[in-house]
Amino acid sequence: MHRTVSWIVMALAAVLVASSLPALAQSAGATQTAGGSGGAAFSDLDVPQGARVLEVHVYSGRYVDAVQMQYVLPDGRVVTGPRHGGPGGTLSAFRLDSDEAIVALSGRFGQYIDSIRIHTSKRTSPLLGGSGGRQDYRIEVPADNQAVGFTGRAGNYLDAIGLTYVPRMTTVAGFTKTAGGTGGQQFADRQVPLGARISQVRIRTGRYVDSIQAVYTLPGGSLYEGPLYGGTGGTLNVLELAANEYITGISGRAGNYVDSIVVHTNRRSFPAYGGSGGRQAFRLEVPAGNQALGFTGRAARYLDAIGLGYAPRAASPGRRNTRFRIR
Repeated sequence: MHRTVSWIVMALAAVLVASSLPALAQSAGATQTAGGSGGAAFSDLDVPQGARVLEVHVYSGRYVDAVQMQYVLPDGRVVTGPRHGGPGGTLSAFRLDSDEAIVALSGRFGQYIDSIRIHTSKRTSPLLGGSGGRQDYRIEVPADNQAVGFTGRAGNYLDAIGLTYVPRMTTVAGFTKTAGGTGGQQFADRQVPLGARISQVRIRTGRYVDSIQAVYTLPGGSLYEGPLYGGTGGTLNVLELAANEYITGISGRAGNYVDSIVVHTNRRSFPAYGGSGGRQAFRLEVPAGNQALGFTGRAARYLDAIGLGYAPRAASPGRRNTRFRIR
């Protein structure tokens, strides 16, 4: 099957307006594209950290006029990504379950994308668009990933289509209390890659703990960097965890900031990193039968407060059998 290959490096930030996406933090890869060579290139290569696809909007008639993603953020806000294509077509909106992921697209194309069908981890949508097209297409994201946006070419119609993707995500089950001060901005790793484990903890320290960051090993063996919380000062310390090792708690000392931190696993306790101050000792542990999958707390120039996000060691997300909603 003929496919027009298009690897686009465009930032979605260029289309941010008050009603669209907030600051971008989660990087994406892109598939090949299928379709014609007309129109202008586009690519949703970044999405808000922790966002998931809530709805896919397809505008269609004789051809597919345009496509668009709608997201729900970890705080519950709903935001809409850019519309790729022309102003025409009838809207069909496909709502996804919270445990559902887009894994492929299929349909037919010629000069434009004539039709499109959305494939998820649970079901397949109706075929939308016209009955024309000289060539079938099917585009899939790599295993253990989920689509979060589109790539392709568009003008008055959708000329070519592909998918941008990130690792499949799962929701963190709970959070410990936090230790430290009340300054900085609140943060929490509410979603982490599905089936991933923390294989590194990166801690920058000086007089205080400047920042902390989790790095995950995905089921396929590749690495996925979680967000960095805190500033860029201090000396970098990289804690390497073995394949059968997981974090069970943290301890240290804190005052207005987190002065020092010790990471505890099921196998050992790492050395203390940070300064010698802090008016109060702390120790935070995840509940028995769980493992840490991320962090929560407050941060700005330094790490103001710290806690752990956790999930059962053998957890698997639930499934529900619902249908696409078309409007």
